[in-house]
Amino acid sequence: MAQRVAIYARYSTDEQRPTSIEDQIRTCRNAAERLGLIVEDRFIFTDSAISGAEKGFGKRAGFGRLMDAINTGEVEVVIFDSVARAARNYLQGAQLSSLVESIGLRIVTLDGIDSIQDSWDTLWQCKLMNAVGQVKSTSADVQRGMLGQLKRGFQIAQPPFGYTAMRVYQCDGSPQGTRWNVEPVQAAIVREMYDWRRSGMSVAMIARRLNADGLPIPRPKSCKGHQYWRPATVHRILCNRIYKGEFVWNGSSFALAKARRKRQEPKLEVFARPDLRLVSDEVWMACNTSQPNARVRGGGKHALAGILKCGVCKSKLSIGGGPKVWTISCPQCEQAKRVGGHERFIGYSSLTPAKLALDFCLQQVFSGPVLAEFHNRLRERMLSGPGNEEAELRADIKSLEDLIARIKRFMRDPKIGDDELKQELGDATAERQERESRLNALLARTPVVTKAMVEMQEALEPFAIIRRLIDGEPEVYKVRATLGRLIKRFELVAKLSKNVAVFELEFVPGICVAELTSTQTIDSQGVVFRVTVSTTARRPVVWTVQGERI
Repeated sequence: MAQRVAIYARYSTDEQRPTSIEDQIRTCRNAAERLGLIVEDRFIFTDSAISGAEKGFGKRAGFGRLMDAINTGEVEVVIFDSVARAARNYLQGAQLSSLVESIGLRIVTLDGIDSIQDSWDTLWQCKLMNAVGQVKSTSADVQRGMLGQLKRGFQIAQPPFGYTAMRVYQCDGSPQGTRWNVEPVQAAIVREMYDWRRSGMSVAMIARRLNADGLPIPRPKSCKGHQYWRPATVHRILCNRIYKGEFVWNGSSFALAKARRKRQEPKLEVFARPDLRLVSDEVWMACNTSQPNARVRGGGKHALAGILKCGVCKSKLSIGGGPKVWTISCPQCEQAKRVGGHERFIGYSSLTPAKLALDFCLQQVFSGPVLAEFHNRLRERMLSGPGNEEAELRADIKSLEDLIARIKRFMRDPKIGDDELKQELGDATAERQERESRLNALLARTPVVTKAMVEMQEALEPFAIIRRLIDGEPEVYKVRATLGRLIKRFELVAKLSKNVAVFELEFVPGICVAELTSTQTIDSQGVVFRVTVSTTARRPVVWTVQGERI
């Protein structure tokens, strides 16, 4: 009875000719004839431009059909051009060789292997080791070549939305590399997306608006099914550092996931691309902060949703009720008390004391001694030049790196709960990134602080603008975005009695002033207040606000 014979052929890279598959099939047919075997056309399996390495295994549809035919008994003999065409990692090689022992599969390769011969498996393992070594060597060569192109100022991979690729050739006509150029129409869309996000829109709201405007989507040819903007697409664009003029080697989601899978720290390398910048560092950071209390996002019925936090567990307070009467509370502490976790639940409070505490602090921050101190720091920064600013930023970065290292050491202790530590780690990491961005911007251009910038920030009266924003702005997400950047910390820390609530608020006035004047942040020093708000038990209620700077 004639044996059922299959041929498998594959070529993996653009450098190999597609006709390579035809060559492999022809030589495999010739080998089958010499062995007295006949190959039916239905048992010829191929894969084109697919890697034989592990990452390409799941995409090898032809190989998958071959394995199905083997496992169902339709194929008894398989002919490969070489071991490297069949498998280029040890697991795949072991799976194929085990079929020889388990079901009597015969494997023939044109580089000298026939499983009916003695000691074939030794030769198989040797050739497999050589194939795996070639994969590693090729991978190292490819990565070295790509890094070299980046260091020479060229780009790798497909350009993201907002850019086009242009091939650069040498004098003799040979390819030299690829550069990216800004595509004006798409770049305008990207800048608008950042503006919307900074104003407080969620990624879902941005996607909905882009779809409503009928704007083009990134890479429509690769989109399967209905083409439309998705929130995940918006998120990937907003967090891509190329839009602030930085290309990050190993910074893609694929590379980061691969490193996590291997339990390795990704080796990131940043390449400056100032000609590709579409937004400033501050705009990019405002749209990508990982601080929970300052996250720019939509949702929620009230402007303080996501801003108010619990002074005990640091989680966001829940705001309920409305539209006339609002209450605030901490669901996490309430649940902890209910199940015996801890007894530190502050309790419920009206939202009115929080609004009064905020109003009190805004008046303190943008008037009197606090405002005068802020103006003095602006003038000092202008006179001192960039030298002091650089030293301060480097000192801040060093301090934050030490803090991050300490938090990581604590997180390795199994006795310490890591929820709060993870939040602190995220806050510290985001703050370090912000300092590094400012330092890079400072080093890349002439002195940041100019007389015109200082005069513009000194002349602004932000309290009136913010007051109008809170009182009259119909779009809640815009108010929340502005407050989220102005207020670094807004916590309900105590309820001294039913009618007395205590809050702590930390502000960074320099960030707010810079945003309102569309200039760079010159001063990032914060100011902290402790405010006690009380009311009478009888109607009409009378509110009393007392506060101090701490």
